[in-house]
This record gives sequence, structure tokens and C-alpha cells, in this order.
Amino acid sequence: MSFAVCFLLADFTYYWHHRATHRVNFLWATHSVHHSSPYMNIAVAYRFGPLDGLVSAAFHLPLVLLGFHPAIVLVCENLHQFYQTLLHTERCPKLGPLEKVFNTPSHHRVHHGSDWKYLDKNYGSVLIIWDKMFGSFREEDTRPNYGLTIPVNTSNPVSVFFHGYYRMAKDLTQAKSFSDVYGIIFKSPTWRYYRFQKPNEEQSARQQEPHKSAQEAA
Repeated sequence: MSFAVCFLLADFTYYWHHRATHRVNFLWATHSVHHSSPYMNIAVAYRFGPLDGLVSAAFHLPLVLLGFHPAIVLVCENLHQFYQTLLHTERCPKLGPLEKVFNTPSHHRVHHGSDWKYLDKNYGSVLIIWDKMFGSFREEDTRPNYGLTIPVNTSNPVSVFFHGYYRMAKDLTQAKSFSDVYGIIFKSPTWRYYRFQKPNEEQSARQQEPHKSAQEAA
């Protein structure tokens, strides 16, 4: 009985752990390694960032403090990770009624999508009910484009492994206030986009307009 309760609580914990790694820049910097592949296959499941293990341990520590034996917590976490591994595939179609309760390859494909409609969706491990309860669920209706919204564009494993923290360090050099520093570390990647990336894109577009007009006139 205690194992079943621990397994369920570990699933609930995984949801919030996973959600946090997508909504806090410092955590996303390590977790984004997992999302850096433009493909969806079993190999993607084994992409881990530099701090993934420590972050997972920190989130699951409360289960030990609640009285569950560390070995049971570790077994439950490993079972969740094994289940998650199986979700990384494009070969499995939707699974009918099972989709309503369980996380499935279809739901997890959404999670790995870099399309705006799929961003920050379907954080669950074994169960998808937490996403439905807390407003982060999204059905797969078109094939996702996998990878990051800003691709890493390298196969160098060291560059991929540390790219998140490299980008964070680069953002810190652009910080103009303490509020910027706080946001770069603790706010969400969405905040980063609107604070840094979108203004840069708009500035680049404005710089290209005269050149485009000159070409059209010619």
C-alpha cells in the first residue's frame, strides 16, 4: 500500500518538478538539453543536462521527509523514468481511452513540440490527469516540430550539454537592471523571449527594411 501511495505521490511530484524546469530559466537551462534534438526517438530520452539529477533529487526529497524509505522513492522515480523513456517515439499512434488518464507517446510528442501552441504542455509522467487538473494539457492535432524555439545548431556534445547556461550568461551581459538579472535567472523562458529575443528580432527586421526597399526599387 505504501509503495502505491509513494508511486502516486512521485507522479504528482514529477509533474511539478517537470513544470518548474520549463518555467524557471535557471532550471530550463539544464532541462533544455533534453529538448534540443529536432527528432523524437528513444535516444532523446537519454539526453540529460548538467544539473538534471540534482534538481530531480531536490524535488523528490519531500517524499523522504514524509516518511517514505529513500529506496522506495528511488525505485518509484526509476519506474517513472523508464515509463518516460517509452514515450519518446513517433511510431505509436493515439491509444484511445487510455489517452484520457495516462501520459502516452501522443501526449509526449506535444510536450516536445517547439510550435507555440504546444509550448509548456503535458508535463505528466505516467498520468496525464495532473495536466488536465492544472491547465497544461494539450491534445496532439498536428505533427509537432521538435527541438528548441532557438535551435542549438551543433552536434558537439559539450556545446549541447552547456548551451543553456551559456545562453543565460550571454543574457546576463545584456541585463540593464536588477530586475533583468532576477528575470534571467528566475522567470520563465517566455519572459526571456519578450524581454530580449523579440526586441532583437524587431530591431533586425527594421534594419533589413531599407535594404529590402532598395532591392525592390532596383
